[in-house]
Amino acid sequence: MKTNLLICAVMALASFSITAAPLTESTYTEIIRDVNTVSTDGNPNAAKLNDLLKAPDRVRTGPESRAELTAADKTITRVGANTVFSFSDNGRTLNLDHGNLLFHAPKGIGGGTIKSGGASAAVLGTTLIVSATTDGGFKVILLEGSGKITLPNGKSATLKAGQMVFVLPNGTELSKVVDINLGKLVAGSGLVNGFSHPLPSAPLIQAAVSRQNASIAAGNAVDTGVPANGLGTLDPGSYQTAAHAPLTVDQVTVLGNGPQGTGPGGRTFTTEAF
Repeated sequence: MKTNLLICAVMALASFSITAAPLTESTYTEIIRDVNTVSTDGNPNAAKLNDLLKAPDRVRTGPESRAELTAADKTITRVGANTVFSFSDNGRTLNLDHGNLLFHAPKGIGGGTIKSGGASAAVLGTTLIVSATTDGGFKVILLEGSGKITLPNGKSATLKAGQMVFVLPNGTELSKVVDINLGKLVAGSGLVNGFSHPLPSAPLIQAAVSRQNASIAAGNAVDTGVPANGLGTLDPGSYQTAAHAPLTVDQVTVLGNGPQGTGPGGRTFTTEAF
């Protein structure tokens, strides 16, 4: 059965409890351009390699800037441009004020939860990208493994590698789970490739890409070529998007529901990296 796949760039959420060693601090292991640590009194200080970021201090990146932080348990947080985030002072929770980050937790460590506003995205032993906007939009993309996305009202969705879910600003409903072209996303992502060394999970991500490419080659999936840039949620410094006009809210609604005649459930698939 042929499935048409589509990528409608926007936002999403999740939470489930994880019992593990706390993740309250990490060390800067790479800094690109304008990266600051902001203390609780609001004073920013230029981040330096091997500095230790401790909760509740925040990371703030400027345009075309990125940072990587690595915890003692090898959990990795990569932060995109124009992003503000911090660790919570207990548990394994990251607070994403706005912007884009990639989170990778090795298997057996306990995973983590990324929160923005009242919503969150949580995973165990996997790699994901989370984006949040200042007006309440939230999006989650799984690069490898699986994860559960849950809204504050309890509505949830389960994602696997190559899938995305989002909620519009001030929304109360999750989108349908959307299949994306994982290979093109990964190839164009500064959060994946914009650092001096690969992610530890790179082989798992590549395996997920290969499985999806095999499905496309076998005719079990079709790439619609619909662009994946929308609603101001994507930072070109993190995703290296192609120059396409942003999607409107109406277009996102159509794409999220799936156009008629595109396959089971109306699901579509795009070629664009973001």
